[in-house]
Amino acid sequence: MKPDLALAYCRMIAQTLGVDQDGLGALVANTGIDVATLQHGDGFIDWPGACQLIHNAGQLSDAPDLALQTGLRALPAMHGPMGMAAMASPTLRDAMRVFASFTNTRTRVFRTDMDEDDDTITLHLTFAYPLDQAIRFLTESAMASAYACHVVLRGKPIEQGRACFNYPAPPWADAYRKVFRGIDVIFDHPEVCLSLPAHYGDEMLASHDRDLLWMAIQQCEARQETLRKQGTVTDQVLALLHQSHGQSSLDQVADHLHMSPRTLIRKLKREETRFQQLLDQTLSRRATQLLSLPHYTVAAVAEDLGYTDVASFRRAFQRWFGTSPGKFRQE
Repeated sequence: MKPDLALAYCRMIAQTLGVDQDGLGALVANTGIDVATLQHGDGFIDWPGACQLIHNAGQLSDAPDLALQTGLRALPAMHGPMGMAAMASPTLRDAMRVFASFTNTRTRVFRTDMDEDDDTITLHLTFAYPLDQAIRFLTESAMASAYACHVVLRGKPIEQGRACFNYPAPPWADAYRKVFRGIDVIFDHPEVCLSLPAHYGDEMLASHDRDLLWMAIQQCEARQETLRKQGTVTDQVLALLHQSHGQSSLDQVADHLHMSPRTLIRKLKREETRFQQLLDQTLSRRATQLLSLPHYTVAAVAEDLGYTDVASFRRAFQRWFGTSPGKFRQE
């Protein structure tokens, strides 16, 4: 089973639902895990299984804010060694760097990147799959968790910032504003991100513990190495292309993987794929994500994907989907 999502997060869904033993059975139906694994396992569930579990959760509850409420339960201690390292960090900025560095020890469904300018520190969430019911659920829960974790780490409310989502406001948008108290909630944004004032990053954490930080970082790095060895070459190439939004060349990816381009081509062939196929997969996925945002023009999508002119992007899109970007958006 691929380590796509830590089972701890599935348990939080169950806790939010508040279901009995029969409900737990319904929750794990057709997911590839049983009730005992859900309750006591410390491993992972693959993405198809996670999607089924999220679907089952929707059948068990009519609460539209289920994902948001689940995310509020995911405080630092629920994020394993990564959460421990964040809590033990010297400053909030250091804690945010921990989340950005080690999200992949808890899930492969999205990655977290951090950047900072004079005014803000931002955590960006980039998902490996197109927006659908399951990805929206995970977006809501991950963002609610990020917000709640930062409140806990600061030891006081967040009074400035932005929570941005890359889809239109849902009918339960008011629930977002109740969860993300004190900050602006923005829909139809080009990306999913949580931005906080830059000066928040300087705040010292009361939970800072140098020895605990060292031990937790060691555990996170060991987990990353284990996952790296488990992944196929295809997985590794897709991860690198995903990180660069498809802007990495064959030579750059091969260099990052410490092999020659010829060796990379040969290894991908053994796994019955090609670099161009993986690149097209990455670019086509991002194209559909951006086209779902009404304020993103076709020209803007083409530029984001690295095309020098719109005509080249239109030809590529036609090859990927058998239709034009404009018709795809209308559908």
